[in-house]
Amino acid sequence: MGEGMVWLIAAALLAIAGLNAPLALCTLSLAVAAELIAVRAPQSWLGTPWCIALAAGLLIAQVIADLYFVPISVRDHRYLHPRRTHNNYLHARVQSLYRPLTGALVAAALPLPLADWSSALIGFSVALGGYWLSAWIREYIALMRGAIVLVTVEALKHVVLIPIAALTFWLPPLALLLLVALLVPVVAWSVRLQGEYARTIYGGQSVSEDARVVRSD
Repeated sequence: MGEGMVWLIAAALLAIAGLNAPLALCTLSLAVAAELIAVRAPQSWLGTPWCIALAAGLLIAQVIADLYFVPISVRDHRYLHPRRTHNNYLHARVQSLYRPLTGALVAAALPLPLADWSSALIGFSVALGGYWLSAWIREYIALMRGAIVLVTVEALKHVVLIPIAALTFWLPPLALLLLVALLVPVVAWSVRLQGEYARTIYGGQSVSEDARVVRSD
C-alpha cells in the first residue's frame, strides 16, 4: 500500500473518529483482521477477535447514547424528561476525551511515515477538532430546531457514516469525498442556525433556565 493511500485512509479514519469513535476503531480492527493493512507491532492486538467484539459493542452503545443524550431546549420540555439535559452534559464530557484518544490510537497504529508519538498527536488533534465541530452542530440544532430534529440528524449521521467507513479501506478517496459531502451542508446549516439564534431572545436556553425565569416573574 502506497504512502499516499495510507494518508488518505488516516484522514478518513480520523474524521470518522471525531464523529463516532468506536466506528473508527471497529473499521480499523476489521481491516487488520482481514489483513487489508499492517499496523505497527505494538498495536497488532487491534485485529484480535476480542478487540473487534469490544469495538462493536462500543459502537452500539455510541449510537444509543447519541440518540438518547440530547440537549433539551425550552420547546422540548413537553415530551422529553428534564433529566436528559444533565445526562447530555456527562455524555459531552465523555466524548470530548473518548474521541480524541481513539483518534490518537488509530493514528499511532497506522503505518504513517512518522514517529508513533507524532502520529498520535496528529490523530488526537484532528479527532478533537471533529468532536468540537459535532458538539457545535448538536447545540444549535437543538436550540433552534429542537431535540426531535437533532435525533433525526444523529440517526441519519450514523446511517451514512457506517457505509462510508466500509469504503475507507477499499476506496479511500471516495470515502473522504463522501465525508466532505456530509459535513459541508450540515456545517452551512448550523452557521445559518447560529445566525437565527443571534437574532432570537428566549427566556432560557434550557428547561431549567426557562423555569428560573418564570419563577422570578
